[in-house]
Amino acid sequence: MINRTTQSLLGALGVLALALGVAEVQPPKGQAAATGDSVRTAVQQTSLLCPPPLQGSGTTQYSLAVPAGTAGSSGSSGSGSSSGAAALTPLTTPINGSATATSGNSASPAASASSSANPSASSSAKASSSASGRSSAPASASASASPIAQQTQVGGTTTAKAASGNNAPGMAATAGGALAPGFTVQQTTVGSSGRSGTGCTPAGTDFWFVGADTDKGTTAYLELSNGQDANADADVQIFGADGEVDDTSAASINIPAHGTSQLLLSSLVQPGNDGQNLAVHVLVRSGQLAAALHESQDGNGSDWIPATTLGSSALIPGLPGDVSKFGLTVAVPGDVDADLKIQLASQSGWITPAGHETIHVKAGMVNYVDLGNVTRGQPATLRLTPSDPKAPTPFVASVFASGHGDIAYLAGSAPITRRGTVAGNQSGASLLLTAPAGAATVTVSSLGSGGTPTDKTVRIQAGATVAVQPQAPSGASTFAVTITPTSGGPVYAAREIGDHSGLTIQQIADDGSTVLIPTVIQNPAILVQ
Repeated sequence: MINRTTQSLLGALGVLALALGVAEVQPPKGQAAATGDSVRTAVQQTSLLCPPPLQGSGTTQYSLAVPAGTAGSSGSSGSGSSSGAAALTPLTTPINGSATATSGNSASPAASASSSANPSASSSAKASSSASGRSSAPASASASASPIAQQTQVGGTTTAKAASGNNAPGMAATAGGALAPGFTVQQTTVGSSGRSGTGCTPAGTDFWFVGADTDKGTTAYLELSNGQDANADADVQIFGADGEVDDTSAASINIPAHGTSQLLLSSLVQPGNDGQNLAVHVLVRSGQLAAALHESQDGNGSDWIPATTLGSSALIPGLPGDVSKFGLTVAVPGDVDADLKIQLASQSGWITPAGHETIHVKAGMVNYVDLGNVTRGQPATLRLTPSDPKAPTPFVASVFASGHGDIAYLAGSAPITRRGTVAGNQSGASLLLTAPAGAATVTVSSLGSGGTPTDKTVRIQAGATVAVQPQAPSGASTFAVTITPTSGGPVYAAREIGDHSGLTIQQIADDGSTVLIPTVIQNPAILVQ
């Protein structure tokens, strides 16, 4: 008989595999076998979801990257291996397939699209009217869809152009075998409203987006994608300067299997509750989802707002030196006020910006501070910490940046501990690297579909931020970059593309090339109650 402890262990391992990718599990060897240590192994399957572009007049390009080797694992993928496959496949159900959202007292329709991390899967559900104002379409998935891009070699990149128009579908990105470790997909749109960029992401259960607007002249869409075989259920909370917004119609949103609910943010609140600098919380009640939020401001530009998580401190990397307008939004969803110190890791080390030393946020509310030209022409990372270290309060935060005739958003992110990868780089793109605690050294490697990969060693002083322009491989107009810490640290990173076509910034975290597998002792006695 299998006891409850063993069942819990098996369940925990299953959740770990779903969250971080499926790894090939083998009995430990050598020192790991002798000591019972956990084993770090290359993942064998990576699944990502890309939201619909939401840029009818723009051109969207997808960039796929498969780095060479596997950072920090017991084995290496090697370069040039083809024992695996990576593909980008359109989501097959039309936008606004079906989904419903209900408030506490009445039902409210919500717009929907359908997505699939398994292109051969099908889904069906009752169609509903569209809260976004777009026309409804029947919720039927085709039996299969042909990939628009495939990558067959480790250490290479591939690009593909998305379908045009307001109903351009989202994408399912999958990689297996040797091509799974570090598989990364970047979505970049250039149009009349500027440049928008976001990395395609795995599913999760808790997302915060900070800095969104619902005022007139601003259009924000929330995308909730379900790549699993069962329906998912989620709630959406919206917080503003006066606390949680009342009369929302964003509770119990049902997202069908292999479907995407596309929600116009302003349609989730009753008239009169619109506001600026809002915090949006997506809490998944059942299943797992990928969430994304896109905002477009009339005459000012557009971009995706990155997701973040609650914490009692935050580091927000990627403030560029060629932008002169910044704003900070902080939300405290709990029942205790937050008093936070504001610091910048500049090129010369940590500084406290004059006139913006602290920020106070009331419990359950959101506060916005216009930072102006706080970086003074230098790249920087912004850090928020409790004014009283003995009284930490959970919060979420983002930074708004305006420059190059466009806008961009940054949020609290995690450091690169093993290797980070970002695709879709172009000539002139900059990497912004910060070592907040101690001096660090990283290796910056560029790879493309052609040409010779390049490596560069970058040293970062303690508490400083440096801007580096990676060298493109010869003959590659679009390329990928990996950042591998080699000493010191931790290291935080972001990538900026800012030119006449607009501005976009993506923060870079670990690329998920490995997973830590707990060692299982071969003892049959634990299976007997």
